[in-house]
Formats: sequence, C-alpha cells, structure tokens
Amino acid sequence: NDLGKIRNVGQFRESKIIFPDKGRVSEVYDGDTFLLQSGQTIRLLGINAPDRGEAGYEKAGEYLKRIIDQKEIRLEYDKYQDDKYGRILAYVFQNCTIEIGCDNGQRMVNWVLVKEGLAKTVFYKDRGKLKYQDELLTAE
Repeated sequence: NDLGKIRNVGQFRESKIIFPDKGRVSEVYDGDTFLLQSGQTIRLLGINAPDRGEAGYEKAGEYLKRIIDQKEIRLEYDKYQDDKYGRILAYVFQNCTIEIGCDNGQRMVNWVLVKEGLAKTVFYKDRGKLKYQDELLTAE
C-alpha cells in the first residue's frame, strides 16, 4: 500500500498531498468510504455503516452518494489518520444551508449519517478519545 511506503518520510502526517484539507469526491464506494479526485480513499472516522450483505448497506451508500458525490468537501483529521487498509481516516464537512446538521454553513457528514440512522458510532477505548466523539454521540 502506498501509505506504507512513504510512512518513513519526514512530516508524513502533515503532508497536504497525502492528507488534503479539501477535495472533490469522485466516487462513493459505500456508506462510509469514498474516493477523492486526487486519488485518496477516505474512510469516515468514528462511524461504521453496514458492510456489503448487511441490512442497510445499499441505503447508506446511496445516501452518502446523494449528499457528497462530485461535490467539494473539507477534511479534518484526528490522532489516527489512516487504517490498516491504507485508507485515510477523516471527518468530512460540507457546505450547507438548511440541511440536517447544518451549523454556520457547514455540517459534518459523519454526524449526519449517524443522525439519519445509516451508521453507528465506533470508538476504541484503548486509543483515547476522538476530537468529535461527543458530537458524534449526540447524533445517536
């Protein structure tokens, strides 16, 4: 995997090329994973949508596609910026006006999926608290 090859390079976690702060979505894979036009696979942090074969899989993927596909998004990172599959872990924000979760013209897509019942929150006690853990829990 590409991230594994460059992990030893200095300032890996700060690289805006590897971990961009914004981008355009080019393809939605499922309810919590998508591809940016720049080539990075992004996995929504702190949540888990149903996997292929599980109830709600299609619905979650279709919803995420409807709200972010081909749109500009903003990304924010936490302590853990990538997973064992080489996907980038991020909080995803999008501009909004009156949509659910809209606050000062922005909304967190991770929170919206939980609020809509399309994903569940996932936290690991041994990894410490996430930056937006409390906010995500309010969506349940």
